[in-house]
Amino acid sequence: MGTIQWIVAIFGLMIGLKTISSETSPFCDDYIRCMEQLEIKQHECLALDKNIRLRSSDACSRQKWDKKLELNALHMRRAEVARDCVQKNHQDAMLAESTLDEETRKTCTSLHDKFQFAKGFTSEESTTSSGSRKKRSIKRNKRDAKKSSNSKATECRNAAKLWHKQCSALAKCCPLVEDCKQSTTEIMDQIYEGRHKLHDMHVNNCI
Repeated sequence: MGTIQWIVAIFGLMIGLKTISSETSPFCDDYIRCMEQLEIKQHECLALDKNIRLRSSDACSRQKWDKKLELNALHMRRAEVARDCVQKNHQDAMLAESTLDEETRKTCTSLHDKFQFAKGFTSEESTTSSGSRKKRSIKRNKRDAKKSSNSKATECRNAAKLWHKQCSALAKCCPLVEDCKQSTTEIMDQIYEGRHKLHDMHVNNCI
């Protein structure tokens, strides 16, 4: 093989390796993108919930909202830590995904193809669309600002739940997530404890 042929062969190999490296961990990449969108939505919901908390009329309601906001912040922190851990270990994503069995890989490929965010969908776009509808609703009924605010918060929470569901499904496609669970153990313990306290506040009416 001549010198030129060697150069062409090596150049082709480099291009091939570059292509493979950019496509070898689609599931972990999708998980990271999903968690980024979940964080955006969680921040949006937290701001809406804080506004509702400010309108709480009695001390018990404010205490409950304070606990809810504390839990929301913990969930945001957990999502951030989980995403950061996967990103930090992303160089191992290709090897991790290679351990998926054929059936799991088919399921994950289907998830990759059908999820809206995998096709360029973003939380911001969803919010914009939803926000446009809500603005029209507010113009039709300006008297009901409080109800509109509560409706926005509920809408946001439902959207966050959908993102969480999608991210949880994708987590099963990225073995790195399982390896990173230990990094969120302490935060999850705080979340469980906070849930119990909030439950007791509801049952005992803050007594």
